[in-house]
Amino acid sequence: MTTKLKSLLFVSACAVVMAGPSTAIADEIQEKTLQVAHIYDPGNIWYETTQRFLDAVTERTDGKVTFNVSPSGITGTWEESIEALQIGTNDMVIQSIGTLDRYAPLPGIEAFPYLIRDLDHFEAVYYGPMGGELFDEIKAETGFHIIGAGYRGARKLTANRAVETLEDLQGLQLRVPPLRMYRRTWELLGADPTPMPFAEVFTSLQQGIIDGQENPLEVAADQRLDEVQDYVMHTDHVIGAMTFIFDADRFDSFSEELRQIMQEEGEAAMLWGTEQMVAQEADYQAALEERGMTFVTPDLEAFREAVAPIREEFPELEDWVVRIIDVE
Repeated sequence: MTTKLKSLLFVSACAVVMAGPSTAIADEIQEKTLQVAHIYDPGNIWYETTQRFLDAVTERTDGKVTFNVSPSGITGTWEESIEALQIGTNDMVIQSIGTLDRYAPLPGIEAFPYLIRDLDHFEAVYYGPMGGELFDEIKAETGFHIIGAGYRGARKLTANRAVETLEDLQGLQLRVPPLRMYRRTWELLGADPTPMPFAEVFTSLQQGIIDGQENPLEVAADQRLDEVQDYVMHTDHVIGAMTFIFDADRFDSFSEELRQIMQEEGEAAMLWGTEQMVAQEADYQAALEERGMTFVTPDLEAFREAVAPIREEFPELEDWVVRIIDVE
């Protein structure tokens, strides 16, 4: 864990303790039950992060705010869950920031290839002043309020053949999330990206419909992709961020007291999720190696050069790209 993350966790814990459960604050909050949906299973870091957030909000409101949770995608895909925020059948969803690029270009910067350099850079961007500015602008452009940034770990390519060079990617049928940034990244790298809901990935790999997929290691480990994939490539093309997503008008309709509690507890929960991911990332690799997967480190300099033209294709993101690159 980095020194910055330790400091942030300490400050967050102190803030929550100082805020504490307050009867005066709770008296200002109306009783309500909010609907939460996500695609994660019990035991997954983001499942546990969500539950930590919800439990804290319920405790700090003296039980006035409670939650119904639909996990494991039982009420639909993440796309459907986010759409349900707009029509009011969901109140909160947990997903990566980039999933909102269907509503405006700016959230897609979360998936901009090789933009976030490492964990230290991730923390400096998302936990510093720029993070707040970015979230405010995303809210203005998309109509969604987001809380917190959880480190997902670097995304890796998995496939049934080793990929060491760009030539090895030619013709690879690769599942990508249905987001423009991911699709264009892999087109520039020479693969044949196919947008597909993740629920279809395991069966599609098993049947040979696709040759590979790309995700953080926790996805490969939790979803037992070792049963249908042989290789993991340290492409590390995106270091992404999870977040709690609300419809902005719905969130703003909550009392000031409830908004403050949710903001504080959401940020604290995502810091906790980051801590868990940092601690477990090496364990995921060890588990996958033990199950027979081979790890490969490709020629990353060639990968970075191949995707460099993406900056010209997303000119609306250029100012933010430059600002993020400059963050130390």
